[in-house]
Amino acid sequence: MFAPLADNLGTANLLELLKRLRDCIERFNDVPSPEAKAIEFLEQIKDLIAVTRSIDDLATKQRRYSLRRNTLTAADAIHLQSVYTSTRHLTQDYIELIEHFHPAVEDVIKERDSIGYATPETELTGRPWYEEAYNASKLYAEVFRMLFSCITLLQYKNDTGEDGNLSAEAITSASTLQYQAVLVESKLRNAGNHVTKELRGAVAVAKRITLQVPPSLNKHFVVGRSVKSFYTGRKKEMAKVVDAFADTSCSGQRRFVIYGLGGSGKSELALKYAEEQHQNFWGVFLVDASTRKSASASYYDIAKIGGVEPNEKAAKNWLATRVPSWLLIIDNADGDEVLLDDVLPTGAKGCVLITSRNPMHKSYGTAGERYLELLPMETEEANDLILKAAEEPSPWTKTVKDSASIICQALGFLPLALVHAGKAILLKICTWDGYIAFFDRHTDRIRRERSQQRDRSFSGNNRRVQEDDDSMNVFSSYEILYRSLQDKQQKFEDAIELLQLFSYFHHQNIRIDVLVYAATNPLKEEKAREEETKADEEIQRRIPQSINKTWSTWLRELLVRLSRHLDGPPPLPAALKNTDFLPLAKFEDEVNDRLHIALVELVKRSLIMSQDRAQGRYYMHPLVHKWVRERAEMATSQQALWCQVATTVLARSISFPPLGDTEYERDMRRELLPHIIHVRGCEGDIRKRLQENRARRRSLWPAIHVEFGRHQALESARFSRVYSECGLFHEALQLQSRVRDFAVQALGEAHPLAIRITLFQAGTLYELSRASEATKLQRRMYDVCLESLGQYQPLTLTVTDMLASSLCFMGQWSASLSLHQKAVEGMTTIYGKRHVNTLKAIRNLARVHLRYLDIRKSSEFCLVAWEGMKEELGETHVETMISLEDLAMTRLRLGAEYLPECHERMDFVLRQREKALGKEHPYTLLAICNLGRVKSAMGQPEEAAKMMKRAVDIAERNLGENHYGVLAGKTHYAQVLVNQGRYEEAEEMFYAITGKPQYRQSTDDEGGEHPDRLIALWYLTGCLEKQGKFQKALEICQGIGQSLREIGGQGKGVKHKFATMVQEEITKIQELIRDKKKASEPDLAVPAEI
Repeated sequence: MFAPLADNLGTANLLELLKRLRDCIERFNDVPSPEAKAIEFLEQIKDLIAVTRSIDDLATKQRRYSLRRNTLTAADAIHLQSVYTSTRHLTQDYIELIEHFHPAVEDVIKERDSIGYATPETELTGRPWYEEAYNASKLYAEVFRMLFSCITLLQYKNDTGEDGNLSAEAITSASTLQYQAVLVESKLRNAGNHVTKELRGAVAVAKRITLQVPPSLNKHFVVGRSVKSFYTGRKKEMAKVVDAFADTSCSGQRRFVIYGLGGSGKSELALKYAEEQHQNFWGVFLVDASTRKSASASYYDIAKIGGVEPNEKAAKNWLATRVPSWLLIIDNADGDEVLLDDVLPTGAKGCVLITSRNPMHKSYGTAGERYLELLPMETEEANDLILKAAEEPSPWTKTVKDSASIICQALGFLPLALVHAGKAILLKICTWDGYIAFFDRHTDRIRRERSQQRDRSFSGNNRRVQEDDDSMNVFSSYEILYRSLQDKQQKFEDAIELLQLFSYFHHQNIRIDVLVYAATNPLKEEKAREEETKADEEIQRRIPQSINKTWSTWLRELLVRLSRHLDGPPPLPAALKNTDFLPLAKFEDEVNDRLHIALVELVKRSLIMSQDRAQGRYYMHPLVHKWVRERAEMATSQQALWCQVATTVLARSISFPPLGDTEYERDMRRELLPHIIHVRGCEGDIRKRLQENRARRRSLWPAIHVEFGRHQALESARFSRVYSECGLFHEALQLQSRVRDFAVQALGEAHPLAIRITLFQAGTLYELSRASEATKLQRRMYDVCLESLGQYQPLTLTVTDMLASSLCFMGQWSASLSLHQKAVEGMTTIYGKRHVNTLKAIRNLARVHLRYLDIRKSSEFCLVAWEGMKEELGETHVETMISLEDLAMTRLRLGAEYLPECHERMDFVLRQREKALGKEHPYTLLAICNLGRVKSAMGQPEEAAKMMKRAVDIAERNLGENHYGVLAGKTHYAQVLVNQGRYEEAEEMFYAITGKPQYRQSTDDEGGEHPDRLIALWYLTGCLEKQGKFQKALEICQGIGQSLREIGGQGKGVKHKFATMVQEEITKIQELIRDKKKASEPDLAVPAEI
């Protein structure tokens, strides 16, 4: 089947002729100032040589594809033969062209040489055949490239990956061929005399082959919303976008920019392109670039889809490493705050479609015509749009069409304004012939109010004034719809309140279940408190001894309860208030009913749009979103009120632990991040304006400052849970610090709430690798608990266990062991042996025994914890997985007979974490490294090194090079390199790891060394010994011995088993130096793993 390819294509002859022509043009260009046209011609011939060589490789290296013959179907074989036939005909045609052009170039060279220098008469530019030669060469290169893609696709089109989807090669080949076929067909339309029957036949062959590919290559389509059902026109503009992304001459990332006035339909055009062309892309994604933080939040959502760590850097890396073609829409990149260079994905892959009101952004375009200014719609398109938006029955009368034309002209042919006008007519707010007068009255009133507003604020922001004027048609058409809601009926009042509320949320992905949770969570939390009180009463009966509350503590709690009753209810929309004190189930039903009725009114008017009706998700156009907040009638004080309402709703939708632990609620909280960022940004802007207003008034009365009170503390605590779960630990820490300061001041340091928020803050500090600060807070809370609550109170035992774990991490093993034993004893007394809290404490105790190298005892405790967790929580619960991982890594040290068991368990842990947490979650990366350690112990260091290298690189990218988890991962990876015999790489890595400053934030003040650093130095000693660097190994080993005298305080480190191992190693190295042993001798041992 492949034999005719070698014999009949003629590519070998063509390649030889092209090389001669290339050499000829290079001789022509061998002058001090070569002609620009000649340089272009040379590059084009080189391009033809490259694509011809690719095809010729198929002809001369049949063996390369012999294994794929059986994968071709009979239909594919016929298509392949048609490609060969077309290639053969085109090759012969172009050979004839070269045989004509080549002598012409030689003649020009002879003419120049006879004169002795170059003149305008000896340039290619003026030659009548030059343009024909250049354009023909360019066209044939594109066609040959397309035919090569045909052959490649036919080889891979039936290949599938492990998941049953098309392989990456098949997806890439199909996507490439579809682009090329569109591009070549477009060029043939404008090629004039160069178009032959053979060229048209090649395009027909390619298009027939694209029909053999499955209809859609798309796996991900995540753009947040769909295009309006009455989308109309913009066909010329759409063609430019299609041509741009079909341009295969762009070597890097293909980008196209759509810019224009607000409301001109930029986002709709971009989404329409994505909708129509999605089958050409493996993935279609959207980034909201209206603010820098919203862009980061969008990348967070993309990271979730990719199963990587939820941050912008990981998402960009995931896109950059995808082989199939993808499209990214960067929407609303309008403001100066957002630098497109920061928002654009990295690398040279993919297609990026940018929408912006900023014409300066057009410089970022790289494909096709690079950019498009989206002007107001043409008359016929605009008429169609407004008539469809108004759902005017067809056929349309001349009177209605004339009225529509007048309205379109008055609204400047802006699509968003036309949609609003159509909706106003549909809802019978006004008629076709009465709309203009209605519109003009609203426009005049808005201009007056906006002017008065600017006068009051002494605003000199000319850009803001211009933006208002540019968007006036949209604002006025929106105002008509808004005022139609100003009715005393409940559904209209609810609708207006929801609209005000949503304007302080982010404008996309507004989830209605967030509102339902905000309404019902207080009832759920009250019930949980009642159950907790009952459980606590039962526990108190088991406590051997307790400490009575002091008068000051009792008085503080009384004042807090009193203030809770005196505080007014938090501001909420009426639809979310339980004024009739209904039970939970009935109240939830009522909230859902009222929200649904109000949303119908908003959707009917296109003030909000349905993003996913089945899941209850909505969005607002950015201009409408802005106008609701900034209506001229809205005073700054009213803006502050609605901003606070939005803050309250978002905060109340977030439950305090242990509530909100379902996967559904965790996903919902992660999607709250853009809304929290937006409302906090609005809050900051409003606070600034209020301060400016107070400063201008220069009042003699003292200014009233908004204090950080109980409501603000609760909101900040809830928001910090979202920031923490999204990996934004710096932001979480800022909020937690404010909450802790308030709690300590209002309730006292010994109050359980103050203690809990302090522990929460300590956990965040650990995530930031600030372990020393975290441990100080835990020490303080431990002392406070002992003094105010007593040793056996549940909260005291929790603090005891947490502090003990921190001390173990710091190397304070003696103190850690004592505290862990107290925690296990106390929890066993008050909870019982099988309670989850007791099992966690047992697991933590096992870790201390592991640090003491008491492997058997550690393994026994790990087994108890794992079996108990499996029974209480289930086999795949996150806590059960932690216990199983600890058990596997402890038994790894017990000998070779345990290795198969350890491998099976770590493989199970890794698969579960990838499924539940994602491929780049820190716990998943930890499982990869631990599985690698097991594989290395089983004699598979190559496989271990490969998987550990990837995990360490991801961890360093997401967590930073100085994170203690990254340092520990690198330590074990370097040890695997030693097992591979890659000593120099390992040594370099060990030296980088053991740089002492990197452990500064993870070292306790009472000890001089961190145990992880000593372990890395211990492994470095073995690496040096393997290379025969005994003197250096001896110095490091002696340094470890000295550090062990400091670790743990009071010289306790020298009593550790490790100290004995170090001393024995020092003696061995000294003997090696004395006996002048060589590194290559077989009896040379290295230090054992610990």
